[in-house]
Amino acid sequence: MPSTVRNIAAALAGAVGLAVGVHSLVRLGRAGRRRHRLGAGDPGELTETVSVVVPARNETGRVSGCVAAILAQDAKVAEVVVVDDGSRDSTAAEAERAGARVVTAPAPGTGRAGKASACAVGARTGAIGRWLAFVDADVLLAPEAISRLLAACRDTGAVAGSPLARQATRTLWEELLLPDLGLAVAERLDLAAIADPARPAAFLSGQCLLVRRDAYEAVGGFEAVAGSLVEDVALARRLKAAGGRLEVRLAPDLAAVRMYRRFGDLWEGLAKNLAEVWGAGAGSLGWQAARALAGVAPWLALAARPRARAARRMALAGGLLQLTVRAGGRLVAGADPRLAVAYPAADLILLAIYADSVRRRRTGAAVTWKGRAYQVPRVGP
Repeated sequence: MPSTVRNIAAALAGAVGLAVGVHSLVRLGRAGRRRHRLGAGDPGELTETVSVVVPARNETGRVSGCVAAILAQDAKVAEVVVVDDGSRDSTAAEAERAGARVVTAPAPGTGRAGKASACAVGARTGAIGRWLAFVDADVLLAPEAISRLLAACRDTGAVAGSPLARQATRTLWEELLLPDLGLAVAERLDLAAIADPARPAAFLSGQCLLVRRDAYEAVGGFEAVAGSLVEDVALARRLKAAGGRLEVRLAPDLAAVRMYRRFGDLWEGLAKNLAEVWGAGAGSLGWQAARALAGVAPWLALAARPRARAARRMALAGGLLQLTVRAGGRLVAGADPRLAVAYPAADLILLAIYADSVRRRRTGAAVTWKGRAYQVPRVGP
């Protein structure tokens, strides 16, 4: 490659890396504002009653810890209902020993997702609380989690809210991918728009979801979105369309989750969800591809050894800003910042998963989750 071409390519790669890095910093800075965070030091609501529903399918070894954490809440938890969604292990017995009321969900019918159907059963069973909380069995809540989220909803008049949990990681691939996934999610979510009833943006996390019962019932609850594989976002959209306010807060100190113990589970889980949450259009996929390219391009340009000092400096600046953003994000998330050096690989793997999710969404391909096969609703041409 001629030296002039290498110089121009390095300068352009550095400029793109800087532009995307600044964009990331701005977006992450907005998401990290004090009003979008929630922690143990925030006020709690201790008088409102809450019925907690835990949908569980093959969660032996995890559900007892989840139930114990719910029972240790300082909020006024009126009941804990674990819905056994066709488990083939000792989930039900373990949940009962932990102190929960256990009910069995019937097998979901054709066109219905198991988790949404189980949540609907739990909501009908847990009839005491004025508020409903839905907590996944792989989530561990701090004792103040529900009361702080409840207080935030009461303070802003929100009908529903979610804390964005910290990703608990144990294996190398979890450490490599999940912090970068969290950064991508934080960049894409506009928490101010989600909280504004006048704007259409809607999101809730089914890992931990709190909703006022009357608002839940008015939109048909999970029963009305039982055909969706991303039931939490579908419910959020119905609540928002009905005029309800939503509260989504960054809460790494209040909730932790370990969703995927195998890489294959992560691929299937994200392939099921990402196109629905991030969009299945070419523009959305193109943006994610551009983000990944902007991360790796400065380093590739430097590897080509441009001759001009200014071009080398530009490429180095773009790469270092990208590296700084990823390392800082890992520190905030409680992950190992040293693995930030592998962010180009993480970006490319996550892009491949997202592209697969878009492919399935646009072709109506099947996905498998928790031992069940689902047909993804087809969109687009």
